[in-house]
Amino acid sequence: MSPITRALTTLTVLILFVATPLSSVMAQVRPPLPPGLKGKDLEKLRRQVNNNNDKRKQEYEKKKKEEEERYHVVQIGLTFEVVQKKNFGSVKKGAPKKYKAQVSSYKKERDEAKKAGEKFKGPKPPSTIFKILTRKGFKSQKEAKTYADNLRKKIDSKRKK
Repeated sequence: MSPITRALTTLTVLILFVATPLSSVMAQVRPPLPPGLKGKDLEKLRRQVNNNNDKRKQEYEKKKKEEEERYHVVQIGLTFEVVQKKNFGSVKKGAPKKYKAQVSSYKKERDEAKKAGEKFKGPKPPSTIFKILTRKGFKSQKEAKTYADNLRKKIDSKRKK
C-alpha cells in the first residue's frame, strides 16, 4: 500500500470511530444551567418556563377571539354592509349573487328609461364585487354602522356630481 492510501484509510477510520459518537453527543447538548440550581429548584424553573408558554398561548387565543368578534365595513357593489370578521367567508360567497342582482336591476332601469325616451341618471355599480374597507375593525356594531353611513353619504355625494 502506498502512503497516500494508508493516510486516507486512517483518516476515514478516525472520522468513523471518533466523529460519529461526538455528533450524537452534540445533538443532546443543553444550554448551561444557572449556577446553584439543583433538584427542586431546577424543576421549579422548568415549570415557570412552561407556565409562561401557556400564558402566551392564552393571550394569543384571547387576542384572536377578540379580532374575530370585531365588526368591519364591507362594500358589495353599491351597498355597504357591517359584518363580523368570523362571517367574512359566508358574506364573500354570497357577494357575487348580490352584485349580479344590482347589475341586473341597473340594466333593467336603464332599459326602461331608454324605452320611455328619458335620460337615465342612476348610479352604475362599481367593478368591485367584494371589498373590506376597514383594517382593524370596530368593537361595536353601532360604531361600524355610523362609519358605513358616513362612507355611503360621501360616495353618494360624489356620484350625484
